[in-house]
Amino acid sequence: MNTEDIIHQITDEGASRPLLHPAQQSILWLIGINVYLLIFLFFDGFRPDVMDKLNSSAFLIELFMLFIIGMSATFAAFCLSRPDDFQMPWIKYLPFPLLLIFAVYVFFSAGEHLQINNLINSVALVEIHCPIHILGFSLVPAIVIFILVRMGAAIRYYWAGIMSILSVTAFAYLFMRLVENNDNPAHLFVWHALPILLLCVIGMLIGRKTLRW
Repeated sequence: MNTEDIIHQITDEGASRPLLHPAQQSILWLIGINVYLLIFLFFDGFRPDVMDKLNSSAFLIELFMLFIIGMSATFAAFCLSRPDDFQMPWIKYLPFPLLLIFAVYVFFSAGEHLQINNLINSVALVEIHCPIHILGFSLVPAIVIFILVRMGAAIRYYWAGIMSILSVTAFAYLFMRLVENNDNPAHLFVWHALPILLLCVIGMLIGRKTLRW
């Protein structure tokens, strides 16, 4: 299709309603995913010791960091839905320093609990219900955010897909911490963090297929 044909096509289709600012989209997304989270919490219920955990500064820091990672990935995803990345080419890297800080914090908080033997034992327990819960929580929000990102004109499909899935799975991880009564760092690494990394890779591939325009 040459330039003249494209101009005629755009003229025939008429003006489209402009997208909201990425910050506005992020706020609406935050409201929606929190409502969804509360619905899941209503059915699954909070962990039995949730009040004690909420009195723990370490637990609150963990939840806060997960929330910030999720929101930064959300904002990055909506910026990446624009062909110019909303004139912020660095935006695709925004969540990674936060992820690094979170990983360092969790690693030093875990201490000796992240030894090889503990990791092997966690793998041997085959607690597949955790990845299933994360996937179950993530599925509907993932579909929604991919639709919202596709409403733009993403150029960097891989990055837009990664940020979209990271947004969803960060909130899924937060949700699991409020539901599951298991604080074993080895378990969290094997059955929470690794599945989320795998989902981000899948999101990258899905983004390549679904975010083209």
